[in-house]
Amino acid sequence: MRGEWLHMEIKEKQVHELIETRDDFVVLLNTEGVIVHSNQNWMNYCRKHQLPSALWKVGGNYLNCLKAMRKFNELQCIDEVLNGRTKQEVHLSLFYNKEATDYMSVKYRQFPLNTDTKGIILYKYLLTNLPLANSLNTETVLESMTDAFYLLDNQMRFYFLNSESEKILQRKKEDLIGRNIWACFPKTIGTEFYSNYNRAMQERVPLQFEEYYAPLNSWFSVKVYPVADSGLAVYYQKIRKEDEVKATLSEIPTNDFLTGWNTRKTFIEKAEQFLQEEIPFSLLYMNLDNFKYINTLYNHQTGDEVIKNIAKNVDKLLHSQDVAGRLDGDELILLHVHQGEEQSENFREKIREIFTTPIVLKNSDPVTVTASIGVSSYPHDSYSVEELITFAEAAMRTAKKQTGSSFSFFDSGMGTALTRRLVIEKSLTENLQELGFHFALQPQINCETGDLTGIEVLARWNHPTLGPISPVEFINIAEETGTISHLTNCLLEEVFSFINKKEQRFEKFPKTAINVTSSLLTSRKFFEELFLKMEKYQIAPEQIELELTESVELTSSEITLANLMVCRSKGISIAMDDFGTGFSMLSYLVNYPIDKIKLDKSFIGKIGHDAKSEAVLKSLIQFVKGIDCELLAEGVETEEESLFLQENGCPIHQGYLHDKPLSPEEFELKYLKGCHYQQREWNSYQENTHSV
Repeated sequence: MRGEWLHMEIKEKQVHELIETRDDFVVLLNTEGVIVHSNQNWMNYCRKHQLPSALWKVGGNYLNCLKAMRKFNELQCIDEVLNGRTKQEVHLSLFYNKEATDYMSVKYRQFPLNTDTKGIILYKYLLTNLPLANSLNTETVLESMTDAFYLLDNQMRFYFLNSESEKILQRKKEDLIGRNIWACFPKTIGTEFYSNYNRAMQERVPLQFEEYYAPLNSWFSVKVYPVADSGLAVYYQKIRKEDEVKATLSEIPTNDFLTGWNTRKTFIEKAEQFLQEEIPFSLLYMNLDNFKYINTLYNHQTGDEVIKNIAKNVDKLLHSQDVAGRLDGDELILLHVHQGEEQSENFREKIREIFTTPIVLKNSDPVTVTASIGVSSYPHDSYSVEELITFAEAAMRTAKKQTGSSFSFFDSGMGTALTRRLVIEKSLTENLQELGFHFALQPQINCETGDLTGIEVLARWNHPTLGPISPVEFINIAEETGTISHLTNCLLEEVFSFINKKEQRFEKFPKTAINVTSSLLTSRKFFEELFLKMEKYQIAPEQIELELTESVELTSSEITLANLMVCRSKGISIAMDDFGTGFSMLSYLVNYPIDKIKLDKSFIGKIGHDAKSEAVLKSLIQFVKGIDCELLAEGVETEEESLFLQENGCPIHQGYLHDKPLSPEEFELKYLKGCHYQQREWNSYQENTHSV
């Protein structure tokens, strides 16, 4: 007995020395998740940042604390190791404190507590300056990982890969650093890699998934994490091949933790069985409209509650053979076995009704979530499950163009549209200038004086294979795929370069308005790059105006407000575009630093045709004048519209009545030269253009 006690004392001393002599953070847990030891470094860190005592105090239940903090990925890693399914796990953990977000690489290993009992030891490495990956400590940690690891910037370009990653991808880091991931690996476009990386980038949420990559003939288990607001950190492992792959895949979760529905992989496997048995079915691909706004307005817990509520209601409608799956955060899919046309129609209608009924949530007002639903059918549309999913997704995008919850059925024309979209998606990751991306300038005129008061920059794209692409189309796709930052930065580079060159030849360039989409307003990185470009091209802040489209996100984001206040402090002015449409809220004008209001053209077009719209327009003009904001009417196309606006106190107009969007060359000839010289050269330019 004495010998056993002495052995335990020696063992405890060894453990203590092991833990306390390390520079990193160490925590030792028993099988119940209770902390047995934690080193002084970890305790000091937790106390400093006021983290829960259950994360560091001996006797605290670490696992229960993780559950309360909703750190499900970390819980899963610990479970994998504790239950012997794997010897070691590596995970990126985020710890939020008042100053910043700290990123830690956590390594989990089994550890003998005594001769009979095993626990788990956690080694936590604080990854200082992770976005730069330039610290020797950080790089050493990342290189020593058994997982493959790489970092992507906010334009999806590689800027760090460890050796394991080079080995698995079969590419040298020198060939990848600085290049866009979709350009380097184009076969990933349209896969789970593509959708999950873009979602993690846009929504700043960590994700975990499994996907097959055909060029490497391998399945991968992937964990992706947002890094501050500047990119993504990706851990991944190659899943073993051939006879081992089934055993490995059997360890991967087959059900979504939130809904209990099938994951993408298991959904596809079950759908394949219906094909083999030649059982006709339809796929219903459901995308929850504006779901990200629920997360923004409330929180992610509320979003989770909405998803669970929808899944519960759908479950009540499913027949015994039907299959439900969750593909992504807000994308759900159903396999409905055909039992007659009338029955199928009734089923679809009941599904639609789910999205017209308000959802009652705990501690908040009821919310109504609409859905766009695309439908494809076997055997009518395809004999391939992957194709059927792709076709249903294409139909869903068509349904999105309608209002409210609506269905759209796949037809062959959508296949062409899908191919077109994939070309645009891929092109958005490449050198846009080489692919025909350019800009136009539309003048803003004071009708009382005839003076040019400013210009608006308009993005244009004449694609080498697709021809002219509507800005609405390519901007929406850029927003959905996370390439809007790349597109906007390319535009800014071209516009600022043009302004810089013209200011060296002519007088001061007119005030220039640039549209900024809602997804960029919360990105500190985007604004940092904007200011750097202005400095690079010597653009005075007073020359730039940022145009914001009315959006529900603007109402709830403190980050947006902070970014706009920085712009305002530098002298950049802020304009509200399309005022009076969408989620109109007069509180914007009180709570946000808005300098100018642009009246939407939908109001302007009703002048002379709709007395009620005219009355609303008069009231809007008086209201804006009363709060001392500048006012501009866009989309002015007739003399009648122009006169009405002038008579009611809005003399500054933008629209085809005064001038169309001009190429930079046309704008220079018409507006940047001396009055007489300008007119003569402009007339000469027009004659030469028409004679070609």
